[in-house]
Amino acid sequence: MKFSQLYSRFITHLTNEIALRDRTQRKLGCTLGSRSQLSDEASVENLQQDPAKIAIGEDCFIRGRLLTYAHGGKIRIGDWCYLGLRSEIWSMSSVEIGNRVLIAHNVNIHDGTAHSRDAGERHAHFRHILHAGHPSSEANLPGIRSSPIVIEDDVWISFGVTILQGVRIGAGSIIGAGSLVTCDVPPRTVYRNLVIPQMRSLDETMHVED
Repeated sequence: MKFSQLYSRFITHLTNEIALRDRTQRKLGCTLGSRSQLSDEASVENLQQDPAKIAIGEDCFIRGRLLTYAHGGKIRIGDWCYLGLRSEIWSMSSVEIGNRVLIAHNVNIHDGTAHSRDAGERHAHFRHILHAGHPSSEANLPGIRSSPIVIEDDVWISFGVTILQGVRIGAGSIIGAGSLVTCDVPPRTVYRNLVIPQMRSLDETMHVED
């Protein structure tokens, strides 16, 4: 077989592979790196319908939910990352996750407020979602605020954590179970909320209620 024929076959094969990859990414709603997997429990909701807005690196395993809003937002996940069962990342600004980041189950990461503090604006937003879908323009989202979240390399986020807008978590840090993170965390820091248990006798409690 002539070189020109082999070259032609190679180009045809490569073109078909690229087309298959593009169709797969559009179906998934994200770009998926080599050897990365979306488990059966995983959910990708890309309301912008642009796979480039949700990019997952290589060798990742995703069991949770990734969501970008219709008016904006992007999610970038590095290599060798894990997102646990029932964990959710919602973006209307930007969520950047580094390499080798482990996120346990029941974690919530939100870079926006989702709704306005004003009751009238919240109701108008809800009506818009019901009748026309999520607004595709910030002009239709008065009172909503958002700010990027950055989670650097080698961070471990334990179960039940909530991370809110504008936070940067430094490389190598550990976020303790059940923590609420509303401020920056320096690199190589163990962050946990102070929990003060309160214990009272059941008999005492029943007596007070009587």
